Amino acid sequence: MKKVGIIGNGFVGSAIAAGFALHAEIMIYDKDPKRSLDPLDELVNNCEFIFVGVPTPMESTTDGTISLDILDSVMEEISTLNKRTDNIFILKSTIVPGTTQSYIERYPHLNIVFNPEFLTERAARLEFINASRIVIGGDPALVARVEGLYRTRFPITQIIKTDTKSAEFIKYMCNCFFGAKVSFMNEMRQMSYRDALNWEDIMAGFLSDGRIGNSHVDVPGHDGSFGFGGKCFPKDMNAFIKYFEDKNIKPTLLKAAWEKNLEVRKNHDWLNIKDAVSNKGE
Repeated sequence: MKKVGIIGNGFVGSAIAAGFALHAEIMIYDKDPKRSLDPLDELVNNCEFIFVGVPTPMESTTDGTISLDILDSVMEEISTLNKRTDNIFILKSTIVPGTTQSYIERYPHLNIVFNPEFLTERAARLEFINASRIVIGGDPALVARVEGLYRTRFPITQIIKTDTKSAEFIKYMCNCFFGAKVSFMNEMRQMSYRDALNWEDIMAGFLSDGRIGNSHVDVPGHDGSFGFGGKCFPKDMNAFIKYFEDKNIKPTLLKAAWEKNLEVRKNHDWLNIKDAVSNKGE
């Protein structure tokens, strides 16, 4: 039975632990002693596969920069403690394209791949075991080994193997698409109210086209509020906007979706959610 380590026992880490519990020996480390089961040095040197899922909060609410402070600290500690050459560190934290490669270059003695998560906090464990696809980015030989781990638990699930930057992009592309979809739906409902239209009839006609999809269409959303909030979508959309701007591509649609969200989600709840905005957030 393979040995799997998990660094960061939040909703992502706990979902991975539960998902592999019957198929691997699990070790868990978290900086919070109440969530941690094993010392970090023992985990790093006893496990063949180590998932790293720690927060990457929004550092600035003005330009979308994410904070890598926590992940940087973890990777530096791993580098110091690791004595093996065959173990693989599987990054789960959401990071802008190019970040994994920067860690690979910084720590050439570590085997690092990127494996994005597509989980919601409210249903992470169920979504992990019912994943529609698994994305793994990195060196083909390392990716093949991580694929082998997943196949012990998910024998028929689609696995997409790619490079680290493309895998990182996929994660942001998904979250930003769904965020933009939420903003679109909120704008449509605004107009339906303004013009006294029948929203239920509109939705029946709209969703009867199977291409639309049934997710992220409820207004208000599952939390009873308009627009999108929480830990992920706000920080990810802002980070992606900055990524586009840094590459001199105008993120016109992304910016419009974000402006609509600021308009309809009055409480801006992400500003007060742990791990959504860092202490350095403006």
